[in-house]
Amino acid sequence: MNPDLLILCAAHFEIAHFLTLHPADSKRLTQTGLTIISGNVHHKTYDLMVTGPGVFNTAHALTAYLEQTSPALILQTGIAGVFRQTDCNIGDVAIATQERYIHTGIQTGSLENAPLPFDLIDTNPLSRKGIYPFEQERVDHTHEILSQPLSTHKINIIKGPFITVSSITSSFKQASGLYSAFSPVMEAMEGAACAHIAILYNIPMIEVRSASNFVGERDKSKWDIDLAVKQLGLVCALI
Repeated sequence: MNPDLLILCAAHFEIAHFLTLHPADSKRLTQTGLTIISGNVHHKTYDLMVTGPGVFNTAHALTAYLEQTSPALILQTGIAGVFRQTDCNIGDVAIATQERYIHTGIQTGSLENAPLPFDLIDTNPLSRKGIYPFEQERVDHTHEILSQPLSTHKINIIKGPFITVSSITSSFKQASGLYSAFSPVMEAMEGAACAHIAILYNIPMIEVRSASNFVGERDKSKWDIDLAVKQLGLVCALI
């Protein structure tokens, strides 16, 4: 049966609080050993996959899933780094208005590449620059349904562009350069891959993440993973 929602995240710990609140009813395996967890949250059915980190794991896991099942909506989620320049704090939640895989294109000598001379997806010319816009109406609706309940828990929620990277930003200087080039809210490692595959299969998606750290902060004693995971558990139950 096709579920109402497919939840994707990179690591099990990111979704652990959600599963505590809404335990699985059943599990099954893909041919490569990935576990698909199925359950119910309020009036909706969900499938959940822990893909592993990065664009390649995400593209593989989602493709394997969509060859067999067609969810009504894909939710790409997880914890992420938030850019200081956004005035967001650790524990805040953001919804992506677009994803961008910043390594796509032709090198120019700056952080922002020139477009490729060919489309990566025929129906999306912005794929030449690794850009995947999300449906504004869906983004706005998600923001609306999350805003009131999250405000009750004193959680801030914003909308904005995300970037997908394959190398973690390791300094505030580098983070400042990325913000100047792309003006992103959050940095993670999976969103653009999910967006690319979702377009190919014509499945709508949304990406919502909670901030565990500031981009460029490599001192993990200054991260708050527990808080981010707790916020994420609340968010996933509301979508």
